[in-house]
Parts: sequence; C-alpha cells; structure tokens
Amino acid sequence: MKKLLLLATLFATTGVMAQEESLIDITPKAYDWANQEVGTKMVVKHYDTSWNTPFTFSYTLGGSEYLENGGCISANATSDTQAIMDGTAVVDLGEGIGKVMCINGANSTAQTALGFTTAASINDKIQINIFTNPDNTPRKQWIRCKMVFNIFSNTISTNDGVIGNMYFMDADNNNKTADLVQYPEQTINSAQFAEYDEDGDPVLNTEEEYVYDKNRWLTYQIDFYMMEDFKGDNYDGRTSQCMPAKWKIYMPQAGLAKSTIFIKELKFYSIDGYTDDKEQANWPAYGNKPNLTYGPCPGSTDGIISVEKAKQTNSAIYNMAGQRVEKAQRGIYIANGKKIVK
Repeated sequence: MKKLLLLATLFATTGVMAQEESLIDITPKAYDWANQEVGTKMVVKHYDTSWNTPFTFSYTLGGSEYLENGGCISANATSDTQAIMDGTAVVDLGEGIGKVMCINGANSTAQTALGFTTAASINDKIQINIFTNPDNTPRKQWIRCKMVFNIFSNTISTNDGVIGNMYFMDADNNNKTADLVQYPEQTINSAQFAEYDEDGDPVLNTEEEYVYDKNRWLTYQIDFYMMEDFKGDNYDGRTSQCMPAKWKIYMPQAGLAKSTIFIKELKFYSIDGYTDDKEQANWPAYGNKPNLTYGPCPGSTDGIISVEKAKQTNSAIYNMAGQRVEKAQRGIYIANGKKIVK
C-alpha cells in the first residue's frame, strides 16, 4: 500500500519553478461552499445528454442566465439535474473541519460514522463540469486548478473508483491531464483516505480492514495554459474571446452509491507572469501534470502547540504529508488538528 502514499511524492516535483509565482484568485463566489448555509445544494444550471459539453456552450456562457454568483455547473449524460442537486448539500463536520460540500451516496453510512445530518442522497453516476467566470478568466495565461477533498466509504477499497476520473480543461474540451494510462491517479479510490503508519503501510482494525481517516485530505492541483483561440470549429466566424476554464469530474454509480465525497475547497487561480506554453522550463510548478499531496484539512492547523503537549494528550502525530508518525523529528507536524513544532 506504500504505492498509494507515494503518489503525492511522485508528482510533487512535476515542473520546475522558473520564477516566483503570483496567484490571482478567480474562483467564482458560487463555489465558496465553506461559507454557505448548511443544506445548500450544489447548483446545476445546464445539462447535456451526451458525454461532452459542446464548446458553443462555453462560448455563450458569459452574461447568460446560466451564470450564478459568477459560476456555472453543468451535467453530462443526463437530463435530470435535480437528481444530481438532491445528492449534494453543505454539511458541517465540526471542529477542525467545518462546513464542506458533500456528494452523498444513497447507501453511504457516513452520517452515522461522522455524526452529521443531511437529506442529500444519490444512487446514480454523476459527471459534472465546473466553470470559471468567462469574464474573469484570462486567455494566453496559465491557470491553476485546486481541489481539497476527502472520501468516506462503507467498505474501503483500493479499486472502487469513487472518482472515476477528473480533468481540468479549457473551453474547447481540451483535456489538460492526458489520460488514465499516463496518470493513473486520476482514478481516486477510498483507500487513499485510510489511515497509514509512518512507513506508509495501512493501519488495519481487528478484522484486518482499512481504517478511515477523516483528517486525511487530498489536495489535487494542476496548472494548464488557456489558449487564445478556439482549436475547434469557429462560432459565428469568431475565434478569439474570453472563455472559461472548467473542471470535469466523473463519479461512477458503483463507487459513489456507498460513499460520500467531501469537498472543502475548490479554487481557480490565474498565475501571473507565466505566458509561455512552449518551453517547459518556463512553466509554473504543476505545468500540465497533476500534483497530489495529503495532509490535514485546510484551516484546521490554527494555533501552535508543542510536541510535548501533544504527547501529554495522547494525540496522534502526523507529518505535513498527512502520514502518522510515532516520533517527531525536527520540523512541523499536526496533532489533534493543531500545528506543532519540534
């Protein structure tokens, strides 16, 4: 199981920092779920019965009725957006985590295990596109997409594919993360959110089963270059205008039905100063390759306590990669939702 933990390290060095980056937050307010009321649904404004959203939808998104609080979520391979919305809701997971958007499988036991309440329930596949605001998305510019999430599953597995794949794309449906063969970590399994020891081996219960770790959150980031022109067909004879970026995620029914996905943070940034899509030496940190890191939930590390105090309270100690350690060496660690220094 060490392979699962090594994914973060393997892709942590993708791309070379050629200069100091400056991030400009272009995330629509619609996706600020951590500051929305409990029970708020993920708003799905558009659907396509095919597996892809046509580029013409992206072209007309700016200023349209589909934009709400600067954002738009569309669904693929369905005509029932209400069913998708009814499977989502903002829930509060309590101290150290707070409010998150959850996508709740109909048979998931997450509510009993984690002590929250929601009416959200879905027993079908979901494929959605989450767009930036086209009026706020630069062209000929590198964009960073970031998602922080956790997955609970009734039965933790290394191959359940709760998230079948996810791509960050420009408006031409141009996949920026290649394919599952090249980047197999695009398939996200529930075992990636189990508890591991300092050697990277899974912590098992008395039944030799994986143990879910609610404090193990995956931060998935990728940088991609937004083209100036359409690469596909022209629309109304025009080929250059402000277009959105989008994040596409597919959750198969088999994995999702018995699981719950918690999204703590979804962000889009314009990376100021990087305008070259040709020379890899001039790409930003995660140029065209996904970067995965594991750690405590963002915002749960306010305050600093000592290693000695953490030991006195019998707190489990984690390094900044989210791995549990028995003995803290010199550095920064997390215990009981607090940052500790050695």
